[in-house]
Amino acid sequence: MRLRVSVCCVALLSLASWGVLAPPPTSARLSRVFFQKGVNFTAEWPAGYAPAAAAAMLDKLRPYGVNAIALVPYGAARRGEPVLRYSLGMERADLIEAVARVAHQRGIRVLLKPQVWVRGGFPGDLDFPNPSERARWFSAYRGFLEFYARLASRCQADVFCVGVEFGKLTRYETEWRSLIERARELYSGPLTYAANPGPEFETLRFWDALDYIGLNDYYPLPDDLSPAEVVRKVAAVQQRFRRPVLFTEVGFSTFEAPQRAPWDETPRKLAPQDQARCYEAVFRAFYAQPWFAGMYWWKVGTDGGGGPDDGGHTPWGKPAMEIVAKWYRSGRR
Repeated sequence: MRLRVSVCCVALLSLASWGVLAPPPTSARLSRVFFQKGVNFTAEWPAGYAPAAAAAMLDKLRPYGVNAIALVPYGAARRGEPVLRYSLGMERADLIEAVARVAHQRGIRVLLKPQVWVRGGFPGDLDFPNPSERARWFSAYRGFLEFYARLASRCQADVFCVGVEFGKLTRYETEWRSLIERARELYSGPLTYAANPGPEFETLRFWDALDYIGLNDYYPLPDDLSPAEVVRKVAAVQQRFRRPVLFTEVGFSTFEAPQRAPWDETPRKLAPQDQARCYEAVFRAFYAQPWFAGMYWWKVGTDGGGGPDDGGHTPWGKPAMEIVAKWYRSGRR
């Protein structure tokens, strides 16, 4: 199969007219070591990553104590094809760069976390047992990574994530170490990887090559919401590799008993207080751990979507967002 990589390179918009390309103020250039009180800030229709819409939402987030956002541009792939297409539509590179400037102007840090959207599946489904096809996929992914590492450098991202939830492909340690080495050549800041909970997170062998151990924390909780077993699993990885732990994603839906399958958005009875109680349990379990570097809740969209009738993962307009404010503004970290 012949490798094809498509990158949509769109001419830079006249962003200066929006006041978003000015250098960030000196006060925003803070130490690289910081506790990350974040949310995943996703491009949602119709606003996408248009800087004006992003700025309005960031101004609404700041009173909740949010000091960091994850920007999440998606590449597109199909199962079984070593092909990636990226920098598309409302998540184009020029828009990402502009929103990063808008955030930095407000003293909000940026985790650049490019992900791969797999049609009919998710990144953990991708697998290329054939060595030739696997080599083509890693070659394509290297181009994807280089594109976004250069973008992370241009927009002065505070953290860069080299991959998200490639559960079947991260067992190829040599390839990933090579990708991480390449990312460091292009971007001088700290690196992480966002692992699936379970076997991928617990058995990944290249955490030592990164600055943060990254977890998309969708570990289930028991009905009493005791986090003891999840803390044990996370702490075991941290103690082995001696890196700070960062929740690159963490979240629960707003449906009844979301702790049983935190990733699941199957419609059922709305239960915003259940979501809020799960947030509280995670904060209580991890916030004060000396090796914990922070979290990015999934998700707050640029469109401001959410509210009491929304069953999805966003905490926006729901009791869970008040839990976020309570902890992020507490002064405990």
